[in-house]
Amino acid sequence: MLCHVTRPDSVVMEVEVDAKANGEDCLIKVCRKLGIIEVDYFGLQFSGSKGENLWLNLRNRISQQVDNVTPCRLRLRVKFFVEPHLILQEQTRHLFFMHVKEDLHRGHLRMCSEQAEELSALLAQAEFGDYNQNTAKYWYTELCGTDPDQDTVNSIVDRHKALKGLSQGTVEYQALQLVASLEHYGVEWHWARDAEGLRLAIGVGPDGIAICRDDFSIVSRISYPLIQIATQSGKSVYLTVMKESNDSVVQFFKLISNRAASGLYRAITETHAFYRCDTVTNAVMMQYSRDFKGHLASLFLNENVDLGKKYVFDIRRTSKEVYDHARRALYNSGVVDLMSRPGARSPSSCSSREPECGGCQQSRALQEKLQKLREAFLCMVCCEEEIDATFCPCGHTVCCQNCATQLQSCPVCRSDVERVQHIYLPTCSSLLNLTLAGSASPAPIHRSMATHTCTNAVYSSNDKLCQA
Repeated sequence: MLCHVTRPDSVVMEVEVDAKANGEDCLIKVCRKLGIIEVDYFGLQFSGSKGENLWLNLRNRISQQVDNVTPCRLRLRVKFFVEPHLILQEQTRHLFFMHVKEDLHRGHLRMCSEQAEELSALLAQAEFGDYNQNTAKYWYTELCGTDPDQDTVNSIVDRHKALKGLSQGTVEYQALQLVASLEHYGVEWHWARDAEGLRLAIGVGPDGIAICRDDFSIVSRISYPLIQIATQSGKSVYLTVMKESNDSVVQFFKLISNRAASGLYRAITETHAFYRCDTVTNAVMMQYSRDFKGHLASLFLNENVDLGKKYVFDIRRTSKEVYDHARRALYNSGVVDLMSRPGARSPSSCSSREPECGGCQQSRALQEKLQKLREAFLCMVCCEEEIDATFCPCGHTVCCQNCATQLQSCPVCRSDVERVQHIYLPTCSSLLNLTLAGSASPAPIHRSMATHTCTNAVYSSNDKLCQA
């Protein structure tokens, strides 16, 4: 099966998959071509028979979801938006930026005048580079909804000139930071009608559901803790919402088709699980339906048979799990200092079609050594400060003084802590010089700590305290 996948920057990619392939097979091939490990943030969209935008269920066969048209036309889109500082790869950040830029031009993300001025300059710097009066173009009207006066234009030009010399990756990171502070960042929009026939835009986002008019003005908001039940029946979606008086009210939305209603129901459940839950429950992962043949097979053959089974949801990881998984995968692939400089080219960014040069290999080896030394001295509890305390009387040295004073027992041997002794360990730079000079590696206790912390450094301090 040949799939034409359109990226957010309008570039079309050809992907060949098996005729019985699932949607996940196609997405993985696309992300592999782009060098993206953070696959869980993305999804594949296609257009329904009535023009509705639908997400391809990655756990089901592609042929069962799209029309039998060759080639199959899909769109690579960001399905779950996260804060820019949580994006580990520059390639992922660039696709986020292109998707956000498209939403900005469509008017889905409106902002005040000052924000529009700053973002206009950032977009111009990212697309055209340093200021040039012959090539500079700004999108203030699309961002703010009003035409700029001369003072506003001059302000945008001054902001653009101030960005001189910044790389495209750095500018895109700054633009994403600004956009992430907007009200509707990461919101997926669905068009529906209420019980009175009024056309509404239903925005499903990280914090809840926003019900808006055609012009995206807010009608009401529903936070996820207030939603008791979400159900779908045909073209309709019903939300049972808890009110302040502890009474329940049912919100009714009618969409253009059954598949559009199923898309809204999926979006509410998956978005809530991704942003608000620690892990995806089996009740969500294992929910499925069967076609007629599958139903007969389950009755007469085996209830657990996979014939005709169609999963309702395809989410498998929450936002925290995606970040942890991506960080581990990148570390195992030899990519270190992930968050050092947005837009900077890492040694691993050499073209996969060309052999690495000696400088890249040496730089990679040096960065790996430095990263291991840093993690060897990283506090196991907060994963932020360097180790500078030891527990008495057991003598284990695993965390910083701030965290050590909050623990009553040693997280390694579980023995009671009578007191905490402040200690002074060698600096990472001094040990790195010894390593480069061919000297012996750090003491065995630090090597064991390096192995332990590199597998646990991605967890938050609250998780560590709970484990302790």
